[in-house]
Parts: sequence; structure tokens; C-alpha cells
Amino acid sequence: MESEEEVLHGLTRVTTEFFDANTSNARKREIEQQLEKFGNQTGVWKNCLYTFTKTDNYYVQMYCLQVLEKIVNKMWIGLDPSVKNEIRTNLTQLLLHHFRNLPTFIVNKLIKVIVDIGRVDWPMFYANFFEGILSLASNHQSNGGGDTRMIGLIALKMTSEEFTSPREDVSAGRKAELRQLMTMQVPEVLKTCAAVLDSEWKSNFAQPQTSDVSIATPPPSPGSTNLNLFDLFTQVDNCNPFFSFNFALSPNSNLTDESITVIKTALECLSQYFSWIPLSDCITVDVITSIFRYARLGLCDVVNSHNPNERKLVGLATHALVCVNELISKNCIPQNLEEFLVRIFRQMFHLLQQITSNENTMKHLDNEYLKNFIIFLRLFVSQHFSRIESNRSFPLMTFLNLLLKFTFTQPDHDDYKQCLDIWEILIDFVDDQVKNQLNDQASGSHHHKKLEVSVLKRYSDGLSMFGNSILQTIQFTQNHSNIDELDNTDYDDNGHTDWENYLIKNLEVIATVTNILPNDVLPKMYLMLERTASVFLSANWRAISPNTPQYQHLIWSLKDLATTLQAFGRVSEIFLTEHFRDRFDNANALVQKLLHVSLHCVQMDIYSMNEIGDDLKRCVTEIHAQVLAALQPYTHWLSQLYSEAQQMGNSQAHLSQLLDGYVNSIVPVISRQVPEKIIKSAVHTCSSVVTTVRATFLLQIPAMEKFYHDVINGSCNKLDMQTQQLIYKTLSNLLVLPWPNTPECEQKWKEREESHKSFINSLLHDFALLSRDFSKFTDVQFATSAKPCVHRAIMIMNGIVDSMKQEVGKSRDICYASLRDYILISLQLIDIYIHSPDISEVLMSFYLTLFTSLRRQIGVEVVSKTIQKFLNIFTSQLLQENILHENSAGARVVDIFIKTVELVIDEAGQPFKVFTGGIIVLAVEQIYPIVRERPLPDLNSSLFGLLHRILSRRHRYFFPSPVLQTLLQDNNSDGNGERKLSYTISHKDQFVAIMTAFGNSFLQSDIMVFKQNLDALQDLNMKQKLYEKIHGSLFQEGILFHFVFCLIRALIEKSHDLLMDDICVVVHTMCTVDFTYFHSNLLRQFLQNVAEVTPDQKETLYRNFHPDQDLPTYTNNLLRFVNDLRFYRLCNSSLPRGTVQF
Repeated sequence: MESEEEVLHGLTRVTTEFFDANTSNARKREIEQQLEKFGNQTGVWKNCLYTFTKTDNYYVQMYCLQVLEKIVNKMWIGLDPSVKNEIRTNLTQLLLHHFRNLPTFIVNKLIKVIVDIGRVDWPMFYANFFEGILSLASNHQSNGGGDTRMIGLIALKMTSEEFTSPREDVSAGRKAELRQLMTMQVPEVLKTCAAVLDSEWKSNFAQPQTSDVSIATPPPSPGSTNLNLFDLFTQVDNCNPFFSFNFALSPNSNLTDESITVIKTALECLSQYFSWIPLSDCITVDVITSIFRYARLGLCDVVNSHNPNERKLVGLATHALVCVNELISKNCIPQNLEEFLVRIFRQMFHLLQQITSNENTMKHLDNEYLKNFIIFLRLFVSQHFSRIESNRSFPLMTFLNLLLKFTFTQPDHDDYKQCLDIWEILIDFVDDQVKNQLNDQASGSHHHKKLEVSVLKRYSDGLSMFGNSILQTIQFTQNHSNIDELDNTDYDDNGHTDWENYLIKNLEVIATVTNILPNDVLPKMYLMLERTASVFLSANWRAISPNTPQYQHLIWSLKDLATTLQAFGRVSEIFLTEHFRDRFDNANALVQKLLHVSLHCVQMDIYSMNEIGDDLKRCVTEIHAQVLAALQPYTHWLSQLYSEAQQMGNSQAHLSQLLDGYVNSIVPVISRQVPEKIIKSAVHTCSSVVTTVRATFLLQIPAMEKFYHDVINGSCNKLDMQTQQLIYKTLSNLLVLPWPNTPECEQKWKEREESHKSFINSLLHDFALLSRDFSKFTDVQFATSAKPCVHRAIMIMNGIVDSMKQEVGKSRDICYASLRDYILISLQLIDIYIHSPDISEVLMSFYLTLFTSLRRQIGVEVVSKTIQKFLNIFTSQLLQENILHENSAGARVVDIFIKTVELVIDEAGQPFKVFTGGIIVLAVEQIYPIVRERPLPDLNSSLFGLLHRILSRRHRYFFPSPVLQTLLQDNNSDGNGERKLSYTISHKDQFVAIMTAFGNSFLQSDIMVFKQNLDALQDLNMKQKLYEKIHGSLFQEGILFHFVFCLIRALIEKSHDLLMDDICVVVHTMCTVDFTYFHSNLLRQFLQNVAEVTPDQKETLYRNFHPDQDLPTYTNNLLRFVNDLRFYRLCNSSLPRGTVQF
């Protein structure tokens, strides 16, 4: 090896060259290889220690530490004890004597290497490791080396991170030992951190002459009988030094950057320990006091000054809040610590009072500080509110008022939405309280009502104020300066703008409040509607001049009307079912108002007014679209009105009037040149009227009758295809859906069937003409030119057939009778367009819809012939062509084909069972080999879904009936009369091929398919004892335990760690089929095939895998086995070359 000086110069040269901007990537790879070879040399640690002390090149120092880190983590076990001791001693001395002259990242790396040594050697071979760290963290001065607290605190924090987190380079036994040892050190660690915080506080902040009586005497715990929480929000400024907000830096303060770093590190250290330590007596009053002193810095005048150095204090306050949140994130609080929980809440609520005391306070708060305070409130409400709220002395209204102020003074929209989440949790809690009390009582409805009132009485005022505030927040006339900032032009992946997302979030919360307190919220919403609608209905559009206050106020009012309409659409459900009669008058007035606004939009025709500005037109467009959308959910209210009128024999004149208003609001829009958004709202509402209300006289309304004939004559042909499809489906449903509460003899099926057939013929006239001479399709040019017509016809039929999925048989019969000839034509088109993915996708989608909705009407013979035709068409070559097609439409064609085949598997009749073998061949011999080579997530999922269905629905195809199986087992008893697990299997090769496909999926990286197949196997085992049958019928092949081995390997390789719990459950279920055989034979067999582990280590692994069969213990044993196996592999791979292993 070269001399140490040569090594120093060589490392300096190559590392400097490596980080030079002019060095090529090829040269960098060469340098990496050189450094790797150098780091693998025997005795390289000496060079690294020498070089580290002699160089001031940070690149070289970091490289030396990385080599030492590798030695500690991978080669430490093979080093001589004297070498280990020399490395430990030198690293410690380097840290103590040089930490002030090194950059932070080098110091952190040096500490990390020392901590790694401690993780392996402490306490047996490194007895003073933890004591030394605590000493560093406690001392201001150490051997003339200056203040060592910072490096001590960093070491404490890093020790917690490294010793308590799951690692593969530590055995399971050592992990448990480290955690136990660390737990024993926790009281001293917390004491040390609190001492550091107190010391810095006393040195740098002025101290009021007050006592700490209130801190020393905690309040009674929530579990005690004499608990009094009336003072939970009481400000007690004179009781404690850190209750004062106006303290200043001490005149003798030496608050340097180093002091700030020490405080920050101490708080980070506490937060790290709080993340895992058990809550016990080690959480002392001193620790809580120390944390909250700094938490209050976020609100002090000194922090809000413009001094850059003093502004750094807010970071300390944020870290203190993180500590608090770590503590209260634990849902399970021991009884003896509940007093500390109350203490924490008292301190935090005093902070909340200060934050909400002035409107400007929130604006000056640091963003991170505010976000962490929101996290605190969320944790309190979601995990601890029920514990505090149940006490009658809890000042609920005070809390709700503070939370209300905090929510609606948020300067950031995202933070505001986070606050709304807190309210939603709170409202859900209240709702559950009401429901639980009602469910627990069975003493009559009158008593139930009293119970409901008693629960809501405590919350009604607060929730009512919240509902009123949120309604004001979403109004431009009330809050335009805030919500005008939201973008309303750019759309996200869900098709919403920032404003729309903001509004949707608010409306969802309004709906939850309205559900609990409808009598409080609805009147305010009615006032909003009345005010904004009157502005809209009375506006003189031509008399309004732009760029005036009146014009701007009109814009705001129109936007508020659109918002109000959307809000009423969201709360429509509160007028339905059991609330229909009680709220009939309100709902009736509301629907009439909506119809008035909608008809006004139709009559004003603002789009033809050239003198109207674009801003106004956009507002009116939004109003028109929203009022039509708001009318849609109230079709359910109309349906209930229609049903009650029929059942009670009342006049339907009022319903007829409302439906007439609906139709006159909808139909004229569809035939006009209006924005697409309005047309889509109109068409969807029209569809809801037809499918939900189903009034017998609907087609007799003149406007609807005219619309029907206009559509037949092609009035909708220029609309986009999706809109056309919905219109045609709606009119088809108008003719074939059964009328509610109408006797069969009065349904007029014959007349409706004729009308429907005529309607379909008019829609598909061009398609019929095109298909009259089918031989023309053999001409490629003709087939290509016919694509648009074919595409339109298939889309129309697909929409109409799809609407029949859940309908009665008579409606399906009429639909099929009208479409029969066109369906037969379409079934022949697949031969022509099979190589055109754009058309074949539409055709296959139609066939899937057809066989889902109308296969009973089509008949077994036609379906069977069609399926056989598909099986013949989709050859291996065609499948490969489609799956590998550059356009994803080809893969979608195959995906749809698989879903169509699933329908056949679902059918129980004998004509469909004959396809089972062919479908299995298609799946495992034709499709699977292709997707295995080129995995496509959606196609993989569909394929394995099909295989799951085959095993589930065609179980008897592989295994005989229970009676035959019993006879077979009677002949397979041993001499003691006990039955062996023996099963007869049919079509063995096909079954094994399916199981092989499932097994191979566990070797792939697709986690969704992995999870899907785990669930599929468990489902099959639960319903049909699949694992027992595999083990009994394929014992010699060992199929079942091949699965076990494959899943254990997935755990070892950590390829699907997110599914670790699921994998453990499946492995346990498989092994319990024959646990004795697994533990005695298979486990040893598995270990025999494991490489890089010595025989002694394999024996240890086997001995430590105890034969416990309950799931929790088995899971722990399995994970210990996996962890230790990885650990042994890592140790063995890190031993020096030539090491003798026994």
C-alpha cells in the first residue's frame, strides 16, 4: 500500500477532479471505481483516520468517513478487538477536538459513525457510549474544547433514530435489546434536554418575579371525580413566567446563533424521543414547562420585530409545537398522565386565545408555526376531544368561539381548508353522539326527541355561528377581497379550478352542518337566494355601465347567486324521505324559485346582446348552468311528490305544473346556440326527470313532445357525441321505463313498443342503409369511409342498452325488440374491423354492455355462437398485435374482451360451461405469455380477475363434488382411522398453469396485481378451502408451499414492503393447512436452498422460528426469521476474504 502522505495527496487529487464541473461522466465512473477499490483494501481504516486529520478538503473528509461507516456497518464483526478500540478512540477524539472547525455536515457524519459503533458494541464493548453522549449534552465546557452540548444533543437525537428504527443490519434480538436499553435511558435524556432549555432560557430572557405555583400543582385528571375544567381557557398571566407575552431578551443575553442552534437541537431531540417512548412518569412537569416557554415565542413582540436575528426565534417556537404535537398524537393516554394532557391543552388554548385576540396577529404569524398549530387543533379534536368534552365543566362555547375566530381569520386558503377539516371531524362527532344516544334508547319517539335536543343544545349556538360564517365566507359581496385571489381559469386533473375546489370544500361542510341544524342554516340560505335572485331578476342589463361600483357589485351578486344555487343543490337530501312532509312548503317554494330563475335565463337570451360585457355573460352562463344543475337533485323530491299523489289519489295538477316548468326550462336550451356547460346541465337534468319521476303524462307536455320530434329529425346531430348519447338514452327511457304505481294493464306496453321501434329506426336510419348490402364491407375503402357512421350507431346503441342494466324484464324486451336487427348487424362487424383498434374498441364495449344488460333477451344460442366466434377470432397472433399495438386502444380491446368472457364464466347453464376449457387456454396459453413479457397494469388486473373468477365459478371443473370427495377420503384412511388430506383433481395441467400464473405474479413489481392476487387466493380459500385442496391433490408437486416460499422471499427481498401484513396473513393461512409438515420439513427445506448463510446460522434461524400457530405470534416469528436471515447475509457478505466460517 502507498505511504499515508501519498494516499492523502492521491485522494485530494481524485476527489477534487471528481467534483470539477469539467470532468466527464466517463472519468467520474473511473474515479468511482478507483475509490471503491481503495475503500475495500485491508487496513484502509488507518489511512482514513490519518487523512481525515491531515486534510482540510471537505470532499476527502467525507469520503474517509464514508469508508469508516462502511467498515462499521458491514465489516465490524470481522475486525480485531484492538482495531475496533483504536477506531472508537480516534473517532471520539476527532469529534471532541475538531468539531468547532468542521462544517455541520462533516460533524453529523462523524457522529453518525460513532453512533453506528454504539449500535453494535454498546454496552458490552462500549460501556461508556451513552454516558459519554449525555456528558457532552450537559457540559458547557469540556477539556478546553468549548461548549459540547450541540454535538451531544445531535448524538442523542441520532442515537434515537438509529437504535429504534427498523434496520436490516441488526438482528431481531439486538433490536429488542437496544429498545429496552434506550427506554432505560429516557428519563436521563429528557432531564438533560430540559436542563439545556432551562439554562438557555435563564441566560437569554428576562425573568418576571413570579412563582411557578400553577405549574407545580397540576389540575385533577379528567378521570377523577372532582375534575373542574371551567378555568381551561382562563388567562393566568401572573402565575407563570412563560404566560407573559411581552417579555424581552435579557440585557445580559448572549443569544448567539450557536445558542439558537443548541435550543433548536434540544427541541428536535425531544420530538424524536416523544415519537416512540412510552408515556410514563418520565414525562415531567419540568419537561412540559420547558417546551411551552419556547412555544410562546411564536407570539411574542420580539419575534414579530424586523430584526433578522430575533426573527430566528420563531423557528424555536415551531419546533416546540412539533414536540407538543408528538405528545398528543398518542391516542392512548395512561390514567396517571391525563393531568399532563389537561396541562398541555391549557397552555395551547392560551396560545389560541392570544392568536385570535387581534385580527392582525394571524397575519404576522410564521407560516410553519401556524401550520403546526393547526395540526395541534386537529389532533385535539380527532383524538382527545371526546375525553375532554364529556366533562360538564368543559367550557365548550369558549372553545367553539376560539376555533371559529381561528378558522375565519386564516390568511392562507389551504390553511383555511385544513381548519374546515377540523370542523368536519367535530361535526361528525356531534352527529355520532346524537345517533348513539338515540340507538341506545328504546323508550318511545317523544323521549328520543328530548335526547336529541339535549345533545344538540350544547352545540347549536356554536355550529349555527359556524354555518353563518361559512356562508359569508363564500360570498363575493361579503368576502371579495379574499376569494378574488383564487384562480378560476386553470383546471386541475379533476377538471376543477382553485375557486371551484374551494367552493366544493365549503359546500360539503355546509351540507354537514345543515344536516344537523337545518332550521338554523336553511333560513340564512333562503335569504341569500332571495337577495341575489332579486338582483338578477330585476337587473336592467343595457343600463349598466362597466367600470362602475354598481357594475362590480352586480358581478359579485351574480357570482353569489351561482354559489347559492350550487349550495341548495348540495343540500337537497334534507327535503326527502322522512322529511318530505315536514319541509314540503320550503321545498316547494324553493323549486318554484329555481324554476323562476331558470325560465328567466331562457327568456333573457343574453348571448345575443352585443352590448353586454363578457364578464356579465360569464356570470349569467354560470347561473344558468348552476340553476339547471340545482334542479336535477330535486327530481327525487318530485318523484316522492308524484308517488304520494298517486297513492293518496290526490290531484296531480301541481306536479304537472312543476314538470311543465322543468321541461320549459330544459328543452329550449338544448336547441339553442348556448355555451356547452349549459347544454350539459340541461341534458343531465332532463335525464333525471325521465328516469326518476317517470310521470305517465311527461311525453304529453307540448315542449317535451316537440323536443322528441325535433330529435328524430336530427336537431341534436351537431352536438358532441357524449351529449347526443345521453339525449337518445333519455328519450329511449321515456318510452320504455315502467310508470310507478301503475297497474300492468295500464302501462300501454304495446303502444310504447311501437313508438320505441319507430324512434330507434329514425336514429339508426343511416346505419341501416349502410348495412343493407353487407358485401360492400369487404371493400377496404368502403369499410374505412363507413367508420364514422358505424361509430355513431354503436355509440347510440351502447348508451340505450346500458340504461337497461337495472330495469324490469319488459323494458329490456322492448329495447331488444327494437334493436335486434341492428345488434345482429353489429355482431358481424367485428370480423371487418378487428384490425382497427379505434372501431373494434367501440364494438367490443358495445358487446360487453349488450351481454351484461340483454343476454337473456338475446338468447343462449346467439350468445354462445358469438362467444365461440370471439374465441376463434382472438388468436395468439391477433392478441399480440393488439397488446403490443403502439396505440393503447389495442390493449383496451383485449381488456374488454376479457371482461366479456367473464360474463360467460358467471353463467351457470350447461351451454356456457362448455367454454370453460377454451377460456382457460385463451387466458393462460395465449394472453398470459404476452402480458408476462410486457406487463400492462390494467390488462394484468383483468386477466387475473378472470382467473380468479374461473377458480371461483368453475370450481367443480377442477375438483369433484363433496359426495364423491367423501367417498374418496373414506378409501384414504390410515391405520388409526384418521383421514389423510387427499383430493382428486381434474384438468390438472390447466389448474397448475393457473396456479403458476398466480405464483409468477408474486415475482413481479406490480404491487396492485400482487395485492389483488393475495386477496383472490384468500377469497378462494375462505369459500372453497383452496389451500387444503391444493395441498391434498398436489402434495408431490408442492404447489402450496411454493407459494409460501415465494411470499417469504418477497419479504426477504423487501420487494413489496407495503403489503407486509397481508403477506404474513396469507403465509400463515397456507401454513396452518399442515403446520407440522411446514415447520418440521418445509422450513428446513427452505433454509437448505438459502445461499450466503452458514449451517450454524440456518440452525439458529430454525430454532428461533417457534412452532406457534396463532396469527400474532406466528407473524412476529416470521418477521424475526426474515430480519435475522437478512442480517446474517449482510454479515457474511461483509467478512474479509478468507474468513473461516464454522
